Amino acid sequence: MAQLAETRPAQPVSSERFSVEVKHVSKSYGESEVYTDLHFQLLRGTFVALAGPIGSGKTTLINMFAGIERPTSGSIIVMGQDVTSLDDDEAAAFRARNIGLVPQSQTLIPELTAYENVELPLHFLKVDRDARRKKAEAAMVKVGIREDAKKVVGTMSVGERQMVSFARALVNDPPVLLLDEPTEALDPLMSEVILGILRGDNMTEGRTIFVTTHDRRVSDLARRTLRVAKKIP
Repeated sequence: MAQLAETRPAQPVSSERFSVEVKHVSKSYGESEVYTDLHFQLLRGTFVALAGPIGSGKTTLINMFAGIERPTSGSIIVMGQDVTSLDDDEAAAFRARNIGLVPQSQTLIPELTAYENVELPLHFLKVDRDARRKKAEAAMVKVGIREDAKKVVGTMSVGERQMVSFARALVNDPPVLLLDEPTEALDPLMSEVILGILRGDNMTEGRTIFVTTHDRRVSDLARRTLRVAKKIP
């Protein structure tokens, strides 16, 4: 069973609102317990890293935050909404409005261009064409891939696709950004670009960022670090 320990406690600021609240959450797969009675909060605008070995449940926690998976018991409140109470369609609509997700397994559509992939979430939100164009271009500029807008994603490298996924996560200016091992597949230069974006995005826009990582540079950048104490048996 994985256990969370905090290696860099945040200074308590009781006047700030929480963007994420994890309330007595347990998660099991069959006989395997992943988490038992997790209870913690993330303050709005904070940057939290979750570190730990492969197979320790980091992706599971990200997916529960996003409403993709549900805990066995307990509740998770994101921006005031109990995501554990939503059905699949409601959870998808909530993610589109409130969460930018960069999963470890990329979910881009390979037949579409980079621009079309970045713009896609805005179609679901019924954003008009001009606004979609402005938002998509701004997100691509932010991560440095504006010149790749017309490239078909299926022809791009793993690192390039990761940058497209990152731009897509930012396109609707979500208050919460969830990233699952964002620098894992990137070369050192692209990793530095991501780190710079995370640093600036969190500090200047007040976005709540939760990142799973093996990268010490990401943990060092975070204001608060949680560590999974051991691997799931």
